[in-house]
Amino acid sequence: MMPQFSAILKDKNLIIYENITKGIFIFSIGLFKKVCIADSLAKWVNSGFSIVESGFELDFIHSWATSLGYTFQLYFDFSGYCDMAIGLALLFSIKLPINFYSPYKSENITDFWRKWHITLGRFFKQYLYIPLGGNRISTVITLRNLFIVAFISGVWHGAGFGFIIWGILHGFALVIHRIYRNIFNNVPNNAAYKALCVFITFNFVNIAWIFFRSENLNGAFILLKGMFSTPKINEVIYSLYHIDVIGNIFFIAISFIIVFNFKNSIELLNSFKQSILSSLLAAIMIYISILTINASTEVRFLYFNF
Repeated sequence: MMPQFSAILKDKNLIIYENITKGIFIFSIGLFKKVCIADSLAKWVNSGFSIVESGFELDFIHSWATSLGYTFQLYFDFSGYCDMAIGLALLFSIKLPINFYSPYKSENITDFWRKWHITLGRFFKQYLYIPLGGNRISTVITLRNLFIVAFISGVWHGAGFGFIIWGILHGFALVIHRIYRNIFNNVPNNAAYKALCVFITFNFVNIAWIFFRSENLNGAFILLKGMFSTPKINEVIYSLYHIDVIGNIFFIAISFIIVFNFKNSIELLNSFKQSILSSLLAAIMIYISILTINASTEVRFLYFNF
């Protein structure tokens, strides 16, 4: 079971200072994610996708940098928004549900769906998957239901072909994982196997995000071509869009370290203890975020589009 917040309303006091300090702490994390990481990645991601959507090709490094950049931009933008919402709610001693719980650490696609946009997944499970029969009727019906839920999730995000393909890809992945789990009951339980599972799951999610992000299918396929081949590059296009791949790779590397080696914000919140160090850390993150905000900062959160 996923750990939950500790009880919020401990007494009848109108102002609970513990909640206020927790709220400020997680809000500062969310603000830092959004402004310092997601928006820093956005300029390279937007440039890369603009190139391929215009019909031009990227080389191997730029293609992977564009794809991975968006994978982490979306994560830090959306999870940052959720952290900020949770933090603001805690200021008023209101408990909001968890929406992210280290989804990129998932060892399979089913686990990913349990940890990414948790509230939406819970809605689809309650009002679509279970009414369709869930996993109670037969294996075939279960596989059908898994595919339908993933497909509808894609359509829910938008009517474009990219969203539909994204939903279909996840539908097939859920079906394949369920079949694999039914056939192989005794899978290895060692670190190497788990690392391989995380690697496969993360890369599948990364590739599927390309269709989610690209404004046209041609751009998505051009980006995929660059990731798995060595197309001829038009150097003028690079200078036109001012792609600084070194800067992008730097933020991608930072994202990898944060996502795969640190506790997530909910774990930090659950273990939070008010101290000078925690207050200083929150103040530093807010200060850096404010300094980082400029005209190039993405004003809207990505998921406001959905």
